[in-house]
Amino acid sequence: MDRRSFLKVCTTVALTSPPLLYGVLRAGESEFKPYKKALLVNKDGKPVTPEEIKPSKEYIFFYPYRSTPCLLINLGRRADPVEVETKDGHTYLWRGGVGPDRSIVAFSAICTHQLSHPTPSTTFINYYPEGKKAKIAKRDLVIQCCAHMSAFDPAKGGKVIEGPAPFPLTAIVLSYEQGKIYALGTLGKEVYEDFFDVFKPDLRKLYGSSRKARELVDVCTVLEMEEYTEEIVRC
Repeated sequence: MDRRSFLKVCTTVALTSPPLLYGVLRAGESEFKPYKKALLVNKDGKPVTPEEIKPSKEYIFFYPYRSTPCLLINLGRRADPVEVETKDGHTYLWRGGVGPDRSIVAFSAICTHQLSHPTPSTTFINYYPEGKKAKIAKRDLVIQCCAHMSAFDPAKGGKVIEGPAPFPLTAIVLSYEQGKIYALGTLGKEVYEDFFDVFKPDLRKLYGSSRKARELVDVCTVLEMEEYTEEIVRC
């Protein structure tokens, strides 16, 4: 079985601050990677304000490509900078949250274990806000993937806190400028090439072609997760 088929089978079974601050990284693959600067907007096309991002909700948007989902989270408390260490010994500096309270963070919603991610039909990877404890992780304020039970800490740069995931979630670097929130790029190990390779047929069906699925965006529409997917699987 080739690598793409293996990943596909495994997945199916389970089915911020400006970029110049990201220069003190020691792992080449974990450095800040700039993409198009993209404005986050609500479904009416107006810039999303921090007040619209409720701590009790989880939100989805797509960046840096039109097909790559991200979680947008208001932790309800300040998220300070932290050094993130991966299982292979690499470390990098995550600069924390943005917004008036520095509580708004974003991460790729593609699990770094076997690429589970939200689709229009279902999502196994979700954020558990304060008061909604994840049964497996036994805590709230956590991102947990119910495909294979990996859990990540969004207040600590998306670091792995349990489960088989080998790397933290890819952080989406945000900026807050004149009341508007922008996505600037990514920080940490990316899994986009594997994602595009494994899910090529699905992405072609959703977006019409692989080229369209890989289009870079400069505007991101933010939706509540339940507005995007039919079934939210929690564990």
